[in-house]
Amino acid sequence: MVPLLPVAIAFVVGILLWDAADGGVLWAGVPLVAAVVALCLKRAYVAILFVTITVGFIVAAAHAPHKIPAGKHVIFPSCVGVVTEHREYEGAQMLIVCVDSCSGHACPHFLVKCLVPSALPEISETDRICFTAGLRQLESRTDLPDEIDYNAPLRRMGVVAEAVVEPDSISRITPEPGMLNDIRRKRHDLVRVIANAPLSEGAREFLMATLAGDRSWLSPSTRTLFASTGIAHILALSGLHVGVLTLVLTLLLLPLCGAGLGRYGRMAVIVLALWFFAVLTGLSPSVVRAVVMATLFAICTMLQRVWSPLNALSAAAIVILLFSPSTVYSLGFMLSFVAVLSIIVFADRLNPFDYRRRRLRDMTGYICVTVAAMLGTGMVSAFYFHVFPVGFLVTNIAVTLLLPPLLGGGVVLVALNAIGIRAGWLGDVVDFLYRVIELVAGWVNGLPGAVVSDIWVSGPVLAAYFVVLSLFAVWLYRRRVVWLCAAGIIALFTIVGIYLFPPRFSQSEVFITRSTDETTMLVREGSTLYSLTTARNWRADDVKARDEKRYREYMLRRGIAGITHMADGMCDGSTARRGNVVFTSGRSFIMVSHDSHVAPCGVRPDYAVVCRGFRGDIAEVAYKVRPDTILLSADLNLRRHDRYARELAALGIPYRSLRPAPFHITADEAKLFDL
Repeated sequence: MVPLLPVAIAFVVGILLWDAADGGVLWAGVPLVAAVVALCLKRAYVAILFVTITVGFIVAAAHAPHKIPAGKHVIFPSCVGVVTEHREYEGAQMLIVCVDSCSGHACPHFLVKCLVPSALPEISETDRICFTAGLRQLESRTDLPDEIDYNAPLRRMGVVAEAVVEPDSISRITPEPGMLNDIRRKRHDLVRVIANAPLSEGAREFLMATLAGDRSWLSPSTRTLFASTGIAHILALSGLHVGVLTLVLTLLLLPLCGAGLGRYGRMAVIVLALWFFAVLTGLSPSVVRAVVMATLFAICTMLQRVWSPLNALSAAAIVILLFSPSTVYSLGFMLSFVAVLSIIVFADRLNPFDYRRRRLRDMTGYICVTVAAMLGTGMVSAFYFHVFPVGFLVTNIAVTLLLPPLLGGGVVLVALNAIGIRAGWLGDVVDFLYRVIELVAGWVNGLPGAVVSDIWVSGPVLAAYFVVLSLFAVWLYRRRVVWLCAAGIIALFTIVGIYLFPPRFSQSEVFITRSTDETTMLVREGSTLYSLTTARNWRADDVKARDEKRYREYMLRRGIAGITHMADGMCDGSTARRGNVVFTSGRSFIMVSHDSHVAPCGVRPDYAVVCRGFRGDIAEVAYKVRPDTILLSADLNLRRHDRYARELAALGIPYRSLRPAPFHITADEAKLFDL
């Protein structure tokens, strides 16, 4: 009944196989051999699935990012490429650039993450730029277990290098030609039209996110409020927005029926408009998925064929992954497809009323769709964001009722504003609808127990949850008690296992984080995390807030509520501090951040951590402090760091550098990139 579903799963398996094989092309022969065996056994459909796995493997290999040569501050005389993504922060820009030319010569395309510490020059997506910078391979920079790796999503989307580009070293050449690029540039015009519309600030930011896909204007408080109440999905473009846009276009194009074009002509115009919208907003997986499904629905309607939502969902997955196989690792891709799949599987079966009671069935349909979507995405959100919105039902029902007129009115308002008609009354209506959504979200967020925060969901627990959910789905369709009992038994064993076999950690741990601004030592003693930083007193609170955000997952998994300042003279278990000396887990550390710290401390420390602020003789540290090993901190000036390293190596004094290890360029790589 749904032949594309196994094919889509096989295609995903092929992409994952490429990643697991780590570039080993010989693994592509394994599913091919299995396909031949299946054909010999006269299992044609099984053979097709194995061939599909091979196709997924080949597609992933064809789209694999090129490995660039990266060394210690390798400077390219010039890099030229097209900006594929642009984000603005306070006084800074982050660019994803597809580089296609180095040193004036064409080179294999690769993606670079460029950080520009300035709002100037003004650069937009689809601009061709030229810059000079030192490139490094994009790596994981995590210091603590379970730390959030902010570079992981970029690596999965194919970014292989990063660079800090000075504003004077980057210039805009010209907008990149091409029809798709021309459409994407229209988004900036759309944002400007929305910014000039007669709207309140909150409604204006909301429409920029939901109509133009630009979420950079949203305030952190709005993001937090919507996320904690289970309606964060309306801030990201998805099938809901595409559905509302389709409804608005259907109403606006009613005159076409009178013009003799009929519903088929109107449907073709709507499909073209939806694809224009998808390109305009950046071809996000959720929007492309919805537009592909809408296109297939239109084709089936015009050809008078039965439309299968599950087949359409599978086809959308294949189309997206065919052009961008790395999207399979995107959280947006996972949430979008899991939500729709869950709605298709559960929404109809959960509805207590049959089709003979149409009105009651339609009324309860809103609730069933919301519950079905949360069944699929709730635990995934808890796994990634550690929050579960218990009051999601109330807020999502309100959004379901208010979002269509809100977005529909916004579309009409923006269209009128674009042609010079300022419909202030319509702006007031849109403002009112948006305020109602905010009020409902705020009311739900204020209810006791409406939001469960600081949840830690492990990978095995998430896998067990989806096994239970799958068995529950089988029971809904087969109505055999054995499936429900199996789901209950697995759920019970999972819950019991969580309580009987909690994760075990050592009593104490010590970490020195790699920051270029200061040196911070984090010491965990039981469920308390202590911090000792060389930052100035006026920056200590900022460093603490930054670390609590960066190491949130580490703290959640170990039951740590927050970071505690390590006061002089404190003693807790095996951890103690005396001046600039820290004792923990039978080891001792001395923090050398000033010349005055170089003095006998009464003990022979295991490690002397030389930080920014020390400008004296490194040999003096070795002879006076007498540590077993000297650690050169990451916040040291690069030249001073290298000089200390040379002096320690010449004197035969044990040392370790906390800076990232340098990379080296082979002769073949240098020739490839004309270095």
